[in-house]
Amino acid sequence: MSEMKNGDMPREIERKYLIAYPDMVKLSLIPGCEATQIEQIYLTDEDGMSRRVRKRGNPQRGYAYTLTKKRHVGFGERIELEEKITPEQFDALLSEAHPDKQPVRKVRYCFTFRRQVFELDVYAFSDTLATLEIELPSIDSPVNLPSFVQIIRDVTDDERFSNYALSEQLAFPQLN
Repeated sequence: MSEMKNGDMPREIERKYLIAYPDMVKLSLIPGCEATQIEQIYLTDEDGMSRRVRKRGNPQRGYAYTLTKKRHVGFGERIELEEKITPEQFDALLSEAHPDKQPVRKVRYCFTFRRQVFELDVYAFSDTLATLEIELPSIDSPVNLPSFVQIIRDVTDDERFSNYALSEQLAFPQLN
């Protein structure tokens, strides 16, 4: 959820958790749970903002393409500018791929638990860990974490767990 704050740029406010690899049977039994394939490629930074292109969808329903610019501004808060692009624009922007980043491929499971919408990401590079995110109206909003997910730690402000950082090694960092 991006919101306008103080009349300036749209903000994304979210909490992020590192979790144990989920029970896929339990995920598949959640009413309304939708799985979506995501591939995102980070581009060279511009004006102090990270940039990425994303291909999201599946072969049956088709794909949507976006260009996103983000900048960290505080605990769990980022400026986020996102625009839809065409498949041709997506392909053209790949020429600006960041030389130190690799494509991040994941499956996102979106579901509602106790009237809150969660996004659970299972990454192609890990069969032991995943992430769980929730977008909030404010960083202090209460979160009702799903009981069927094993939370390892809150990584909201640990940049090592951002997709941007994960794209360097395609691996989760060591836990201390």
